[in-house]
Amino acid sequence: MLRKAITLLLCLTSPAAMAAEITCKKSPALTGKCSTVKGSLGFTPGLGVTLVSEDGNRTLIKAPPDSNADIATPVMQNWLYWQSKTGSLKTRINGTYELCPLPPASNSAGITDSGCINKGTRFSEDKSAPAS
Repeated sequence: MLRKAITLLLCLTSPAAMAAEITCKKSPALTGKCSTVKGSLGFTPGLGVTLVSEDGNRTLIKAPPDSNADIATPVMQNWLYWQSKTGSLKTRINGTYELCPLPPASNSAGITDSGCINKGTRFSEDKSAPAS
């Protein structure tokens, strides 16, 4: 099942599938300049994908309006790689990310910051994240 999910996500995030859509960094919905953030990216149950920065700030990762460019393809591929290595969809990855701010949104966890990931580098498994 994990392999099917990974294959499907890779197909959906192919450059050909995203050719005509708005990218994260070029979205008119951005509320400020993109910035470089070091942190842990992963799935948070009940919320979706979150980025937890080194200073503890949590950002809900989502796509800009009229786009599905929430996470750059190379970042998604690295996340899927680490998920396949650990055998868990709950695996988080550490890295350096270019985070682009989107309008705030409220949710049950009190995270108001939201944004999309334009690119990332220096990926590794976040071994401090709870194993499931």
